[in-house]
Amino acid sequence: MENILPNTAPDSLATSLVELFGTRARLAAHPEEVVERLSLTDNVVVQGLIVALFVYYLVVVTHYGEHIAQMWKIAVGDNLGIRVADELSYLFMRAVRHAVALGIVAWSLVGVGWLGTKGVESVGGIEPIWLVPIAMAVFAAVVVLQRLLTLGICTLTRREEIAQGLNLLSDTLLALAGLVTTPIALLFVVNTGASVGALGIACIVVASIAMIIFIIKSLIFFIEQNVSILLWILYLCTVVLIPIGIVLTLVARGSAI
Repeated sequence: MENILPNTAPDSLATSLVELFGTRARLAAHPEEVVERLSLTDNVVVQGLIVALFVYYLVVVTHYGEHIAQMWKIAVGDNLGIRVADELSYLFMRAVRHAVALGIVAWSLVGVGWLGTKGVESVGGIEPIWLVPIAMAVFAAVVVLQRLLTLGICTLTRREEIAQGLNLLSDTLLALAGLVTTPIALLFVVNTGASVGALGIACIVVASIAMIIFIIKSLIFFIEQNVSILLWILYLCTVVLIPIGIVLTLVARGSAI
């Protein structure tokens, strides 16, 4: 391994140090210069989103707190999709939409923050200040695409009513995941200590639990509606796995550039 020596030392001292450390020693060009690594979340946009997300979370929990129990009932209870759709109020659906919006912002912050903890300095040459807004737009586009694909698949099988239940189930789980993830995401983004890893794992656990519940309940839902398991597999791959896989692949390639 080559030893790096400062070029500010006198020639006689440098010669002595070269003799001391060996002939492979080299002089450092500018030892006084320190390269500062830019953080993907250290910008005014992210800081503004952190404050806005915190306030938004408090407003949603305070104003729609009574509907969270109903979200939990749909997520883990026996009532599925179509059987509870008629019982849902306009305020409940507004609560779900607000919670989904929370989740989109929170998961976008977590995603960009996680890339930053891995030493990624840019994604596809995009300026760090634009990464979170772009991540939010991509996340929202994936959610809309999944709803359209669900509707399309159910229309092909002439079971449009199934799309209502599946979209209700996915929206409710996404809303609950957003409500749980938001405080963790806020701590994850603002924290720079050793707990960052634990907070990141907590976010992964929340996402994994929501995904497992959705897979199990969607399977039960298809069985109850007397729909082929092969169609469920097609639905799961087309609506869930493929869009998520495409996004993760694009992010991985962009961060490697």
